[in-house]
Amino acid sequence: MMFTDRLAPFLKQRLLFLLVGNGLLLLVIRLLIKPGGSFAEVLERAGPDVAPVILAGLGMTGLIFTGAIDLSIASIIALAGTVFGILVQRGARPWECDLACVGTALGLSLLNGWLVRALNLPAIILTLAGLPFYRGAALIVAELAIPQFGGNISVPDEAYHGPGKVYAAWILLGTLAAAFAWEQSARTPRRWLALGSSLETCRLVGLRPGRIAQSAFLVGGLFLGLAALIYVTRIQAIEPARMALGFELQVIGAVVLGGTNIFGGEGCFAGTVLGAFFLYFILEVLIYAGVSPYFQEVITGALIIGVIGLDCALHRSRKWLEELA
Repeated sequence: MMFTDRLAPFLKQRLLFLLVGNGLLLLVIRLLIKPGGSFAEVLERAGPDVAPVILAGLGMTGLIFTGAIDLSIASIIALAGTVFGILVQRGARPWECDLACVGTALGLSLLNGWLVRALNLPAIILTLAGLPFYRGAALIVAELAIPQFGGNISVPDEAYHGPGKVYAAWILLGTLAAAFAWEQSARTPRRWLALGSSLETCRLVGLRPGRIAQSAFLVGGLFLGLAALIYVTRIQAIEPARMALGFELQVIGAVVLGGTNIFGGEGCFAGTVLGAFFLYFILEVLIYAGVSPYFQEVITGALIIGVIGLDCALHRSRKWLEELA
């Protein structure tokens, strides 16, 4: 069975829209580049630049498939980055720092899933509380571990920046290949979609919703760990209080723009990837057009909020029509 055969007409239309839209945005960027600029450089840096959003977006896509959402991912990256920076300061080897960063993000994502299941709370409520909690924990850990902590942790040694500055594109390509193959052939993504479509139906057919939801947090944590690793190793100074601010909004915007139903039960990984590139190329257009950085943030934020709001309205309308039919 072809990948597109499993997609609803709405999703096929969204993928086509994003493919055409990304192509048009690239054309606009090409026209806006001034003499002496390089369009090839734009294409070359696009993958590494957008990799953290795509990787975190793949994890968020799986969560939203089930009807859940994790609003604490930016704070998790801040805490994972802080652990990375502390280990750098203490002379740990690069691979040890990398593993600690990925492991921290994975562990916190699993903790979120366990708390959602154990406390029987909506994921949006619990992870909203995690948003300030994990960032605050990052600041506390930094204060305790680094004498005279001044608000940031410097990582000047280029040996620690390999995943973000050298291998980001390869990490992204390898992860995408594995994710697409897994989505096509494995049962777990289809169970996530089934859970998001109907909790009661899952129970009636003998599935265990709690375990299915927990598996989404597990896989999401793996993707988030890779996103954190690339994000952290692309910057020279780790600032727990400011790191990845607004990142969760970019990720959710990419997922929803890619056609994943914010209420669960519908979507695909490919849409998330195209949605992330669409938002990235819009920002590039604004930069090359000379728009003020302040207006760039306003326009990008308004676009993301508009996409999420419009998508919610469209899915509600479709649900009402289906109920009336």
